[in-house]
Amino acid sequence: MITFAYMLKFCILWIGIGLAAELSAQNTRILGLSGCIDLALESNIDILLSDINRSQSEIDRQQSIWNMGPEISFSGGQFYQSGRSIDRFTNQFVQETVGNSSVQLQSSWVVYAGGSLRKSVQRSKKLVQASALEYQQTQQNIILSVALAYLQCLQSKELLKANESNEESLLQDQKRIEKMVNSGAVNEGMLLASKAQVAQANAQKVQIKNQHQSALLNLKNLLRIPVNEIFDIEYSMTPAPDYVAYPASLPEMIDSALSRRADYQAAQLQREASALSIGIAQAQLLPVLSVGGNLSSIYSDKSLSVTGFQITGMQPIGIVQGTNEIVEAPTFSYQTQTIDFTKQMRDNFGQSFGANLSVPLFGKLRAQNGVKSAKLGYLQQELNVVRIRQNAIVEVTNAYQSFSNAAMQYQAQRENHEAQRLNLDFVQKRFENGQATYFELQLAKNQELMAYQNFLSNKYEAALRNLILDVMYRGDLKLLKP
Repeated sequence: MITFAYMLKFCILWIGIGLAAELSAQNTRILGLSGCIDLALESNIDILLSDINRSQSEIDRQQSIWNMGPEISFSGGQFYQSGRSIDRFTNQFVQETVGNSSVQLQSSWVVYAGGSLRKSVQRSKKLVQASALEYQQTQQNIILSVALAYLQCLQSKELLKANESNEESLLQDQKRIEKMVNSGAVNEGMLLASKAQVAQANAQKVQIKNQHQSALLNLKNLLRIPVNEIFDIEYSMTPAPDYVAYPASLPEMIDSALSRRADYQAAQLQREASALSIGIAQAQLLPVLSVGGNLSSIYSDKSLSVTGFQITGMQPIGIVQGTNEIVEAPTFSYQTQTIDFTKQMRDNFGQSFGANLSVPLFGKLRAQNGVKSAKLGYLQQELNVVRIRQNAIVEVTNAYQSFSNAAMQYQAQRENHEAQRLNLDFVQKRFENGQATYFELQLAKNQELMAYQNFLSNKYEAALRNLILDVMYRGDLKLLKP
């Protein structure tokens, strides 16, 4: 017997389930294609690393410009000398500690270095442009990956809805057959066959649902969304477009792709930078002329000035020749004080200016081998340009042919599905009028469902191939909108 307490618990349980479902829906992050692309561009590690490389190349460019200017440095120090030394004022050996302070301002400027500084600036500018193009290429690769994953989610969702609709239709058939069995119009074998069809449709639905969840997980991982965060995309069943021949010819596609392809342009800039690297390496074989100057002064706590004196006595200093008279001279006692810091720095102030010419004679072949390495680097970049060009032509050709094949296959599958749909409608009416068997109906439904699945697969395949060509030809990225 159902009690009131049991009814109350049952109601509370369903209310809790409803609230949990509503809360889960509110916490689900739902993104469209543009939102997925924006999130991928913000969080993708490859893009962040490419952005760091771009920033580093800009720093290198600025440094190459500053390298053309003068270099200025300042130094100062306080030193103490203890032990035996010569007093610079009495010219006598003394045993005491002497303190000295010194300051120095130096500057040097490379006037000529074989053109290496100027070529370094030119090379760094090209590398900045190349890194910016590499960043752009990384972005484009990520965008295409996100678009592909998004299309796969749309395809699996549309396929799942088709299977759910088919299962619902089979369930309706099963109910009708049950009534027919109960009335004795048909035998129980038809009912068993109907239940088998429903079970098979349910198994297919579970399989497609798992594929859809895998597609969502793949997109979620691509966007670096946390594992514990619920994620879904905005679903819109895309219409079936009329794919025809692409509006550009294959030669036009190749020319446009090469002019727009960021990695190909970056490789060309890197090749030009390598050519400048050869000139920089050759400059190491040439003389370097630089000019420089120096300003300095020093202070010592033993630099003294005489402030007064007094005679303390006489002392013999010699004998007069012939008379042998002793010659005496007075002895003095001096009063001294340390010369003022400002005066010492002013009196001891010194300047120097000069030029320096450095001519390389023999440097263990480092400069010569540097030139050889630079030439090999240029050859590598030249081959890299050729390789990227060849790969681009192959990719455009394959993409062009793949689109043509996908478009033709799509048109064929669309016509096939339309024919199977009309056949199903015809068989359905015959079955309802008792003119067709249940097995004929199920065969028509299976053929229609298979045709629709193939149609969906080819529709999204054609959409993807068309999207790739749009990116190659016009730089556009768009999906078919309902």
